[in-house]
Amino acid sequence: MYQVIIVEDDPMVAEIVRQYAGHNTELTIAGTFSNGQEAMEFIRSHPVDLILLDYYMPVMDGRAFLTKLRAEGFLADVIMVTAASEAHHVAELYSYGVSDYLIKPFDYNRFQTALKKFTARRAAFAGDKAFSQEELDKLISPEGTKPGQVGDKGIHPVTLEIICAFLREHKSEKLSIEDIAKNVSLSRVTLRRYMNYLIDKNSVIGGVDYSTGGRPSAVYTYIGK
Repeated sequence: MYQVIIVEDDPMVAEIVRQYAGHNTELTIAGTFSNGQEAMEFIRSHPVDLILLDYYMPVMDGRAFLTKLRAEGFLADVIMVTAASEAHHVAELYSYGVSDYLIKPFDYNRFQTALKKFTARRAAFAGDKAFSQEELDKLISPEGTKPGQVGDKGIHPVTLEIICAFLREHKSEKLSIEDIAKNVSLSRVTLRRYMNYLIDKNSVIGGVDYSTGGRPSAVYTYIGK
């Protein structure tokens, strides 16, 4: 049985999450906590496999909790269950090793899918089995993404959507790599790969800004839907 904790300050939401998680017979709810500090105190003395985590909480929010969790070397899987849907939040939380992201109000079936993905990964990664590329792709590729498609070009659908969400908010604006990077928490090298991909897909127009006073700067304008 996998040990699960819920970190959520809204008692009603926490109870819904507890009931939904309880429908998966491979999971045991080890505790429910109203902030990250309480959860950290528990984790230090109790092994935990999965954390169902909110972002907005008093005392210690989801971001601060994740920072502390990873800094102290805990490798529990984390599924975000939160209303924090802004691109910069999603990008940052994924950088801390979040394995899935559910936006409130969440759907029961999507919730169960997230739990099944977790248990399938844990079962598959137990032991010292050597994977073939095809087997590993099935485990780590998002649903609907097949080897030989987007993933082979180094384009991850989740990261792509984070970038596009920011670009849609600033549609028709001329944005530099630096403008985008500071809002989506990605390196400039990574962003250039994604922007070139979007140009190839006719979702972005590339241009050059000569008004910088120094070296001309590449700029990007989103024209997609």
